[in-house]
Amino acid sequence: MRKTFHQRIEEITEDVLAMGSLVQEAVHNSIEALMRMDPELAEKVIKDDERVNEYDISIEEKCIVLQAEHQPVAVDLRFIHSISIIIKHLERIGDLAVNIGKIVKRLSTKEEKSNIDKEIIDLLVEMGKLVKPELGRALKAFKNRDAKLAAKLGKSDDAVDEIQEMIFKKLFTTNKGEEDIKFVTNIALASRYFERIGDQSVNIGDRVLYFLTGDYSVFHDGT
Repeated sequence: MRKTFHQRIEEITEDVLAMGSLVQEAVHNSIEALMRMDPELAEKVIKDDERVNEYDISIEEKCIVLQAEHQPVAVDLRFIHSISIIIKHLERIGDLAVNIGKIVKRLSTKEEKSNIDKEIIDLLVEMGKLVKPELGRALKAFKNRDAKLAAKLGKSDDAVDEIQEMIFKKLFTTNKGEEDIKFVTNIALASRYFERIGDQSVNIGDRVLYFLTGDYSVFHDGT
């Protein structure tokens, strides 16, 4: 029996949530790997990203077919279009978690372990624990079609920025030797990756707000 339009919308929605769950796990594991300097867990993050990419391709194909066959309008068209963009944000978050996993693998070698500053790692983990809930709230807003929750995303930005500033200050005041260059570079990159995870989560919230309200100004509010 051919599925109805709304049955297929529901199927795509479930796929997005499944993809989101995988991405949440990747972010969680990247933080845990960093905290424990666990190269095996970091490798799991890297390998599991293939499943995220498979969802990305599959969902996009389903959206294209659904749009071609049913030619939706108004809120349904906004929804399908937004799905295509939301999965790109999720895919990017997965990539950022992979990048953090790769950093853990680089820093957990015998040569690099002696250069690790535990206080800086702790700050970086704290930063990760601030951005991780943003992704959870973005997916909850999507699942529940919750415009109010979507509009609240990004409230942790100031705290994230403060921690990032603290990390940079410590990096460039306590690590000055040539042997510290790799550590400094990798930590600076990791802090940027965590910041981008938060940004991408806010972008998902903006897309949810858009398909619920039809208001394009959510993308240009200057915040």
